[in-house]
Order: sequence, then C-alpha cells, then structure tokens
Amino acid sequence: LSLSAVLNAQEQNSLLWEISGNGLKESSYLYGTMHVSKKIAFHLDDVFYEALLSSEMIALESDPGTWLEADTDRSGGQLQGGYGINPKGFYSRAFQFTAPTKRDLGKYLASEDGLINNILYRTNKFDQNFEEDTYLDMFIYRAGAKYGKPVIALEDPEVTNALVGRASRNAMKPKPDQWLQEKMKKQALAYLMQDAYRERNINLLDSIDRAMYTEFYRKNMLYLRNEQMAEKLDSVMHQSKVFAGIGAAHLPGDQGVIALLRNKGYTVNPLVSPATDKGKTLKQKLQNKTVRPRLKSFAPADRFFSISLPNKLYPVNLQGKATYVSPDLANGSYLVVHRIPNYNHLIADEDLSLEDIDQLLYENIPGMIVSKNKIEQGGYPGLDIKNRLKNGDQQRYQIFVTPLEILLIKMSGEGDYVSRFSDPIFNSLRFHKPETTFRTIKPVHGDFEI
Repeated sequence: LSLSAVLNAQEQNSLLWEISGNGLKESSYLYGTMHVSKKIAFHLDDVFYEALLSSEMIALESDPGTWLEADTDRSGGQLQGGYGINPKGFYSRAFQFTAPTKRDLGKYLASEDGLINNILYRTNKFDQNFEEDTYLDMFIYRAGAKYGKPVIALEDPEVTNALVGRASRNAMKPKPDQWLQEKMKKQALAYLMQDAYRERNINLLDSIDRAMYTEFYRKNMLYLRNEQMAEKLDSVMHQSKVFAGIGAAHLPGDQGVIALLRNKGYTVNPLVSPATDKGKTLKQKLQNKTVRPRLKSFAPADRFFSISLPNKLYPVNLQGKATYVSPDLANGSYLVVHRIPNYNHLIADEDLSLEDIDQLLYENIPGMIVSKNKIEQGGYPGLDIKNRLKNGDQQRYQIFVTPLEILLIKMSGEGDYVSRFSDPIFNSLRFHKPETTFRTIKPVHGDFEI
C-alpha cells in the first residue's frame, strides 16, 4: 500500500510526453521505447503516430546510420575462434588452405546475417508471429527517413560506450529489495517488467530498476546518460519540432529526462489517447511507404568489382572470409556479398563448378525459387536467382565463379522491394580485371629463367 501511494504521487502512466514552454514555438515529444521487435513494444495510441508524423526532426539515443561507420569489430557477434594467447593451432591455421565444400557453400546460401538482423530487424525466426517487422527505435527512425526528417543522436557514442562498460563492473545488488523479492515469488521478473511497460507505468519500471541494480550502475547507465540527452534536447528543440525516442528507463525519477527537462524550465505533460482505426491506418501508411534508393557506385578495397548501392559496402569478418554488407535502413533492405576463396590453383581436385552450385540451390535458397537463369558478367559465368519467402518478402541472388573465388551476392527486402528496385543494382555490377605486365626474371646464378 505504501508503495502504491508513492507511485500515485509520481508521474501519470504514459510513455509519450509533450514538451512545451521555455520559449518553444511548437511542442516537441518524448517517447519511452523498448529496444525490441516484440509486439509488447507496439501498444501505440493514435497520438503516438500523430506526434511522430507532425514532428520535423527525429532524435534517438544513437543514429543507426552511423553504427557500421563507427563499429571497428563488424564480426556480427560470431566468435572467430583460435585467437588469444598462444591458441592451439594458431600457426598451422595461418598457412592452411581449406577449399570450400558443397556443404560450406550451402551454408552461405542459407545463412541469415546476424549483424544485419541486429541493425535492421532484431527478429527471431522462432517468434516471428509475435513480433513486428522491426524494433520500435528503428520503426521511428524509418518514419523519419521516409519523410525526409533529419535524424540526430542524443548521445556521444564514445562517452556512452565508456559509461555502459563502467556500469557493468558493479551492476546487480546481492539480492533484490525485499518488496521485489515478495513480488517475484508470485511472478517472474520478466513478466513484472512487461506488465509495467504494457501499463505504461514508468514509475513502477523505475522502482523495479532501483530494487535490482546498484546506485553505481544507475549513475553510469542512466543518470549521466540522461544528462547528455536532456542537454542535447534542450539545444535542438528551439530549432525544430522534435520527436525523441529513448529507452523507457531514462524517463522517470528525480534524475530522469522528464525531471531534468522540467528543471530547465520546460513543461512536460503526459499524452494519452485511444488506439483506434485511425492509428492503425497511420501505422500502415508508414510501413507501406518506400523511398526510391539513390544509388552510388561502391567497391571493395581491391576494386575487383563495383556495384551501385544506396549505402557503402562495409567489410565484415565472418569465419575468416571476406564479407561485405550494405543496409538500406529507411526501407529495411540490405545487400550482402560473400567472397569465398576456392584455391583452385592450389587444390586442383576441389574445384566447385557452376553446375555443382546449381545442384545446391533447391535445398539452400530460402522459401520458393521463382526464377533461375544463367548469366555472364566480365567473362565470368553466373546464376541469377529470384526467390520468395513464406512471409511474402522477396530476395535475389547472383553467384559467379571466378578463377580465384566464388562471389555470392544476396539482396533482401520487405515485401516487393527487391522486385521493384533490384534491377538497377544488379545491372550495375562490373568486374575490374587488373592489368598484368610480365617480364622475364633470372635467378642470381642464371641457370634458368621464369
């Protein structure tokens, strides 16, 4: 009862807050998100969509458009193995040539890149019927990008990474506070958190957080980051009408972003409304809108090939092979290039031909193959495959066998995006063969030449 009285004396139950006063010409908005694609994060009222569409600028904790640019370890979270202090087999592996097998190539065809999923979707193939197409923060980002609204980061990523790393050193209390222990006897912590978020009860979320984590953790994970975000909002809201989406844990409490903005002289009030067909229509409008990609030519460091894309090719280290990713964040699309060394000149009996690859397609291309054609580019034979997933999304592959490697290019997107926009991308693919000059070389003793 005492806890209930305290909560009732705090903020009203809401995840959306209107920021006005303090010289603002127009109101801005602050929304508490969950960084997941689960449907629990998408209990969104009509006023959410109205605020999002009426805003002129999108503000998030960080700008997804900069993630790959700033990420120096683009391994997709996959362990590379064999690294560390004097790992077993380090020297033998460094000089080992392992030609790809049919099974290896099948894995590349069927693979779903974890790095891309983490950036674009954060979905789980086992839970897709209980998830949206993407997580809420990315949904907000796409809404801004599709309508040409600038997207800004509220935090400095280097500072935030340092704070998060520091917070993890002393995060959990030895035991949760007694009142939370009693609640957890009846209901698991995850469900308590979900119920609080579903009810938009940011005060209860804050109380659970306080009961679980040390003040050292909260200072670094929340308070210091809250100050960053409030300062940034204070500077941009006088220039533009802002819709800010940040983790719900950053909103409540005397050191939360709501309180910090009020301390700066702003009026911050909760916004609630029914969730009607109007909101569903606005959501569908946002999801269906597509931005025609603006293409620019990109190439890997060795310039073996070039291709026109809406975003640059970012190298990723996956299992020691050269892989490149190029996400189209606004449209939820991406292109992946795998360069798989075949070592034909070193291991002649392991040659994988285009016919061998063709035999792998039926079992390893996801969904249903819609069309398959033989093609040629730059003198290299290839295959062009179009397929459709069970959820209706379309994909396209092009595979080429070259003297030194197998090049596997995959494009994927939501709905019919690939069929609408893939032709200019794949038609732009060009191979660039290096010019080679030969001259005769004799060894020191001159007994032969090469």
